[in-house]
Amino acid sequence: MSRSGSAGTTAANEACDITMPGYWTWTRTSGLCLNGMTVTYTLYSDRGAVLGTGVMNIATSMTLSQSSAAWNESVTVRVTGVTGQVRSLDIAFDVACTSTCSATTNRPWPGSRNVGPGASASGTVTYRSAVASGARDTNIQTKYHMYVTTAGSIPTTPNVYWDSPVQAPIRCDAELSTPGCVIPERRAILEYSVSDPNHGEAAALYQFAQAYLRGWAPLSRTDSQAIADANRERTCGAGSSDPFVYMPEYVPNDSCDEFPFAGTYEGGTDGRLCADILPLYENGQWVLYEARADKPVTFNEPCVRGHVDVDANSSAGGKYGAFVRNQRVLDTEKFDVHAVS
Repeated sequence: MSRSGSAGTTAANEACDITMPGYWTWTRTSGLCLNGMTVTYTLYSDRGAVLGTGVMNIATSMTLSQSSAAWNESVTVRVTGVTGQVRSLDIAFDVACTSTCSATTNRPWPGSRNVGPGASASGTVTYRSAVASGARDTNIQTKYHMYVTTAGSIPTTPNVYWDSPVQAPIRCDAELSTPGCVIPERRAILEYSVSDPNHGEAAALYQFAQAYLRGWAPLSRTDSQAIADANRERTCGAGSSDPFVYMPEYVPNDSCDEFPFAGTYEGGTDGRLCADILPLYENGQWVLYEARADKPVTFNEPCVRGHVDVDANSSAGGKYGAFVRNQRVLDTEKFDVHAVS
C-alpha cells in the first residue's frame, strides 16, 4: 500500500481548500480538512509479482464546536481506478484521538465496505474531549487508520495510517461558560467597522490607535475582572494622574473609551500618557481631533482615551465580550484587533 500527496500542511486560511489536494488546511473555529490524499493498493502474487492495483482518494472534513467539547468529522474514500485482477476494494476505516479526547463513534461505516471504481464510501465519526472543568487541553490530534483488501488477497493490518498535523493541534477547554474547542494556531481576529451605526466612533478610535500608535500589535486577554476594573480606573478613572475631561458640548452622553482595552494585559496605562481623542461625525465619516489643546498628540503614546457616546462604548464592549465567547479567547491568549471601513 502506498500513498502520495498525503498529509502535507498549508497555511491557507480556509478549511477544505480544493486547490490544495493532498494537504491539510484549517481555520480556528471550523477545524481541519484533508482533501485529495491519494492511496494506492497493490495486489501481489505469492512470488511478489504485481497482479493489479486500486487507487483511492481520501477526503476528511471536521466541524469543531465552540460551545461543546464534542465534534464531528466526515470521511469519504473514493476509488478512482483499478487495474489487473483488482476489480473492487474492501475498505474499512477507523479513527482515534489523543490526550483527553476519545472517538465516541470511531468508524464512518460499520465493518468493511466493498467499493468499485468511480464509487465511494462515506460516513461520519464523532470525537469528545473529557477536559476537566476549569482546565484546557492544548494538544489534541486526530489519528486515522484504513484497512484495504480485495478478493484473493492476504490482509495486512493496518494498510495505511496517518495523523492530523502537529502544527495545528486542537485545543478544548472548559474555562468559559460552556466547554468548546478551537485550533489556536490561527489567532483570533476581532473586527470592528467604522461604518457600524452602533459603535462606529469607537471603531474609529481603535483604528487610529492600532494604525498610528501600536503598529497593529496584538492584545492579550485577561479573564480577571479585578484586573480589568483596575486597568480602567488607571486609564479613565480616579487612578489616572491626569483626569479624563468630559466634553458634553461635543458628545452629549460622553464616556471614556480606552484602547488597549481594560480587559487586556496591555491595558491599564496611566491616562496621563494616553492620547486624548475626540471623534466627530462630519460629512459622512468619523474625523478625529485632539481633545485638548494643552495635551497635543505626539504619536508616541502607548494608549488612547476617546470621547465616545456611552451607548457606542457599551456596544463596542459587548462585541468584545461576544468575540471572547465565540472565538474562545482564553486568559493570556493573544488576539488581533482590526478596524475596517
